[in-house]
Amino acid sequence: MPETISGPRAGLETLDYVGVVAYLLATLAIVVWSSRKQESTDEFFLGSRRMPWLAVGMSLLATLLSTLTYLGAPGEIVKNGVAFFMGLLALPFSMLVVLCLWVPFFMRLRLTSAYEYLERRFDYRARLLGGTLFLFLRLGWMSLVIHTASGALREMTGFSIQWLIVFVGLSATLYTCVGGIRAAIWNDVLQFVMLFGGLFVTVGYVAWATGTGPTHWWNTVTAHSPAHTNPLWFSFDPTVRMTVATVVLHSFFWTICTHGADQVALQRYFATRSLSAARRSYLVNAVSDILVSVLLATSGLALLFFYFEHPDFLGEGLTPASAGDKLLPYFFTHQLPAGLGGLILAGFLCDAMQTLDSGVNSISAVATTDIGDRFHSFRAGRMGDLRLARALTLIVGILTTGVALMVAYTAEHSDLNIVDLMPRLFNMFLGPLASLFFIGMFLPRCTARSALPAVLCSLVLSIVWSHWSTIVMALALLAPSLESYSSIRPSITWAIWFPCTIAFLLAALLGTIVDKRGDHPGRAYSWRAVLRRPEPGPNDPN
Repeated sequence: MPETISGPRAGLETLDYVGVVAYLLATLAIVVWSSRKQESTDEFFLGSRRMPWLAVGMSLLATLLSTLTYLGAPGEIVKNGVAFFMGLLALPFSMLVVLCLWVPFFMRLRLTSAYEYLERRFDYRARLLGGTLFLFLRLGWMSLVIHTASGALREMTGFSIQWLIVFVGLSATLYTCVGGIRAAIWNDVLQFVMLFGGLFVTVGYVAWATGTGPTHWWNTVTAHSPAHTNPLWFSFDPTVRMTVATVVLHSFFWTICTHGADQVALQRYFATRSLSAARRSYLVNAVSDILVSVLLATSGLALLFFYFEHPDFLGEGLTPASAGDKLLPYFFTHQLPAGLGGLILAGFLCDAMQTLDSGVNSISAVATTDIGDRFHSFRAGRMGDLRLARALTLIVGILTTGVALMVAYTAEHSDLNIVDLMPRLFNMFLGPLASLFFIGMFLPRCTARSALPAVLCSLVLSIVWSHWSTIVMALALLAPSLESYSSIRPSITWAIWFPCTIAFLLAALLGTIVDKRGDHPGRAYSWRAVLRRPEPGPNDPN
């Protein structure tokens, strides 16, 4: 092994902080430039439906990837092994669903809020339920992102995580109020470059410094911990945390549910000019997703190998597996040359801000369209709508920052890693939310009378599944014999597909019982009926 590895640095240096300031100034310039074009909510939420497809595709990846995957995926391989990355096997199938079923369907509807569809298909109750589930989904998501990014910044700077959460949350809220979706998309493009750059630097540094490559890393990790490279392929036991089969199911359903029901993703398609542009945007996202997933897996493997070979480079009492999610920011801070660590630190900071930007903008779009348009007293002309959108953005941003502080407290008092926290904080809402759309698209007989009870039942199932131990411990206060069941942990890889499937099947059953076979207005918004419509032009009315 060549003698090119230097010992760990003490921490960030002046050059690192110069990189942070430069990055922040670049994002601020994008926000100021974007704000000059704003005259309406159509521009604030959709960029006047004229955003370039390449930028939208990059924005999709940067937004949906976020710090959670960027830190959580390498942390998962470091702590538990390679099973999580087998989800890539599902990508060709989920790509077909999104490209052939979802994108042409939604682009023909010309929506601002995806939940407008639910009122057209069912009724306003369904629209309100969908918007509420989305609100909880993305509040939990944004809060965990802010906590995760702030935790990484704490590892790199030593500052208090509570103060970092407040700083990141409020800073992002203020520039979201100004920039709108145009600023979010262009800053996501910058973040896209930084995400790839950080992973290339990680893999490249380990390869250059050690004179080895992925095959050698795999063999070394296998020798140290065979379980890391030998995942369980299948099990009928729903308490097994992760198998290859359930990871593939989880990945497939996460993709089709997110791109088929989540305003954060759909709003970016709505911001493009046409169906062909939206499809190209998704292809950019999908190809980039494959590349970044491979890089994330390789980075996790490289880190595990590096610190197996150099355990003395870790802090006192740390091992690679125990460091888990903290290992990547520790590597950035203590191993990379001065300057690079600072740029990646800025990437974490801006990723959290961009996530909040995207999420808050989407929540505000839903609230303005689904509630503000319903109650006309809130409106005062075109600029009145824009002021309402900015006010909602401010409120949601402050609320998210508060929830992130609570998440920080919960995370500090548990042994759960980022991947374990995802279903408990937000993914438990994704399956029920998506099922409402899938019922509307593919069960034309169903009305709100069958769809809403089915979705609400699946929501209860999803919450119980993701919070089983907490619920059982609460019930054990009344019935102590139940306490022995609190040690059961249902698989996190069932948390999306299982409730979604149950809701769809239950709605199909209820539809045959409570819904009449005859025609109803909602049938015009089933998938087949909508696809018979001509593709709208860029200047057609909403």
